[in-house]
Amino acid sequence: MMQPTPGHGPSRELVTGATGLVGMERLAWRMERGWPTVALRRKSSDVDRVERGLRERLGDRFDAAWAGLEWREADVDDVWALEEAMQGCHRVFHAAGRVSFRPGDEAALKAVNQLGTANVVHAALAAGVQRLVHISSVAALGRAAIDPETGAFLPVSEQSDWAEGAGASPYGISKHAAEMEVWRGEAEGLSVLVVNPTVILGDARYAESSGMIFQRAAKGSRYFPIGGNGFVGVADVVASVAALDDAADQGREGILGERFVVSAEDVLHRDVMTWAAEGLGAAPPSRPLTGWMLALAWRAARVVSVLTRRPAVLTRDLAENTQKVHRYDTSKLQSVLPDFRFTPIQEVIREATRMVR
Repeated sequence: MMQPTPGHGPSRELVTGATGLVGMERLAWRMERGWPTVALRRKSSDVDRVERGLRERLGDRFDAAWAGLEWREADVDDVWALEEAMQGCHRVFHAAGRVSFRPGDEAALKAVNQLGTANVVHAALAAGVQRLVHISSVAALGRAAIDPETGAFLPVSEQSDWAEGAGASPYGISKHAAEMEVWRGEAEGLSVLVVNPTVILGDARYAESSGMIFQRAAKGSRYFPIGGNGFVGVADVVASVAALDDAADQGREGILGERFVVSAEDVLHRDVMTWAAEGLGAAPPSRPLTGWMLALAWRAARVVSVLTRRPAVLTRDLAENTQKVHRYDTSKLQSVLPDFRFTPIQEVIREATRMVR
């Protein structure tokens, strides 16, 4: 019988954020291979949605795979429950997190992303976990530097300098702080691997986080932001982690104790919204959101916020961010995984919308 190893393969793994986009994909990936997996849930988690999604994904293999999946209950704010949940697990895939760019969510972001990750690290060290894979974000990286020769912005990479005051969002600050907790765990003896995905796209039926793109596209929105961003399919995020794990288990250096930007393409928002609309049978956007339009919109949102005492749905920072074209450098990942190929974003969106129509 094959003996469990500290890294990939048959080692028992605990997945945090198991009911979220990345966590569900990780569960499916491991269950397809019959590997022992523990899924972490909160008391309020929607496990039925996970069951439906995995049943659809696994088909005839679902019943046997589901029976072999173990659910354990713990919240990331409870270090003792986390430690108990990690018992018998060689590794942890930490995908739990909160995504929000709304003002007023700073405390919640810190509680889940920073303090929650600190608890995961504490628990992993106490439970004897041998490897922690942390799903971070490009928001945790520094801002783009300027090419001194051309004056153009360089793509953001793992080496970009972090500056909390340089346009960093509360979400980015919380994810950066979470990474600091992971590196602290490494200093205390935990083997770690960090990936920094760009905007993650998955099943268009789910509205959380990036799923808002599909919601807006389905309504036939006429307007599009003039900026762009990096995008990656959720399956590629999980596949890249698997490939990094494999390489590390084979003894390749430069993987453990490192972080990697994970991004398939830098794409204009107009293209993403157009592809999503086409997949959903809606009218594609045709009019750019200009600076003055967004300026009116965020000011109106602030007035509404004051009158209703609710967080503004649009802020000045968010409005300005949609006007920028963000680019990302994945050369570090490609240097250690020269054969890894990302799925083109148009194809990712086509598959994401296929089950909706």
